[in-house]
Amino acid sequence: MTAERQKIRAAEWLYRWNLSMSILGIVFTILTFVGVFTLVLRNFFEGFGLTEFEVLFILLAVVLTVIFGFGFYLDKFLRFWSAQTTVATVRNQFLTSALYQKELLIMKYSQVPQMEGLLHLVEALPDSPAKAQLVEHFRDSLRKLRQTIESKEWQVAPEERTY
Repeated sequence: MTAERQKIRAAEWLYRWNLSMSILGIVFTILTFVGVFTLVLRNFFEGFGLTEFEVLFILLAVVLTVIFGFGFYLDKFLRFWSAQTTVATVRNQFLTSALYQKELLIMKYSQVPQMEGLLHLVEALPDSPAKAQLVEHFRDSLRKLRQTIESKEWQVAPEERTY
């Protein structure tokens, strides 16, 4: 293994370690909160006839509902992450337009031959309006795939934007 590859592997493991520690931190924070407040609120909930175990599950359900509810609210109603998504993809010229080697090879050796084969099969069918529309669609798709293979770059039309 080369020194460069070792550095990449070390960076991958450090990233995984950091992500794991973040997740564990969140889990232990939730469990600590629930455990402490179970002890604090136990006497209050005993008046309602609840055991310590039931109080623990109620607090855990409340905490998880608040966390997931707040995330859902930020995601669906405020569209909090859309700006980050735009910055990460649309403004990153290498991510949206650059064609990765794997994508190029799949297009060149899999998608184009499959599309050509389907086009020949469809052209052999009896004439109909649906056939004409399908042949036109296949030819447009093949043309776009060939242009993408030649330029090694995605051409994203305005109506194809997703962000």
